[in-house]
Amino acid sequence: MKTALIALVAVALGGVAPSQESLIVPLPTITLPVRVHLVQSDSMPAMHTTLVESDIRRIFSKVNSVWAQAGIQFEIESIAPTTAIPMPPEMRLKPEFDRVHSMIPKDRLSADAIDICYVKEVQPNGFYYGEPIVVKDTAKLREVSGGLDEPLPRVTSHEIGHALGLKHRQDTTNLMQSGTTGFSLNEAEIATARGKVSAYLSRNK
Repeated sequence: MKTALIALVAVALGGVAPSQESLIVPLPTITLPVRVHLVQSDSMPAMHTTLVESDIRRIFSKVNSVWAQAGIQFEIESIAPTTAIPMPPEMRLKPEFDRVHSMIPKDRLSADAIDICYVKEVQPNGFYYGEPIVVKDTAKLREVSGGLDEPLPRVTSHEIGHALGLKHRQDTTNLMQSGTTGFSLNEAEIATARGKVSAYLSRNK
C-alpha cells in the first residue's frame, strides 16, 4: 500500500512512478471551497501582501496537485482584497497569531469555505490556530530531494493540512514536516484529512 501511495503522489504531480501504474487506486475526489483574502494595509507593511490573482491561481494549481494524493481538491470561491483593521490596543502584547487574527475583519470570513489570508510578513511561514489560515507571501523553505519547487504552494498546503486535522510530523519528505519542501502524506494522514473534509461538508449542507 505504501508503494501505491508513492505512485499516486507521482501521478498527482505530473509523472508516473516506473512499474507502479498497476498499483494506483485513485481515491474518489472530494471538493472543498476556499475563500482567498489578499490582506491590505496602508499603515502596517507586514500585513500588506503584494500577491495578485494570477499568483493565487498558480499557487492553488500546485496545492491541488499536492492534495490530489488524498483525493481532495480545493475550489476557489473568491479572491479579493481584505483591508486589515487597526490592531486593538489590548492585543499589542499578545502572541503574533492573536495579533494578526485581531486585524482580519471577521465579517469578511466565509461560513461555508476555508478562509486563507495572505500577508507580507508573519512568523513562522504561516499558521492555523482556528480560522483563518494565514500565510506570508515571503515564505522560505529548506529544499529536500523531490520536494515542491515553490514555497507558497507548499506552505499553503501544509497549513491546510493543519485545518484538516493533521499534526506536525518529523519526516523531511512529508507535507507536515515544518520548514521543508516535502509534500507526501501517509495513509493515516489521508484518512484523517478526508474524514475532516467529509464532516465539514456535511455540516455545511
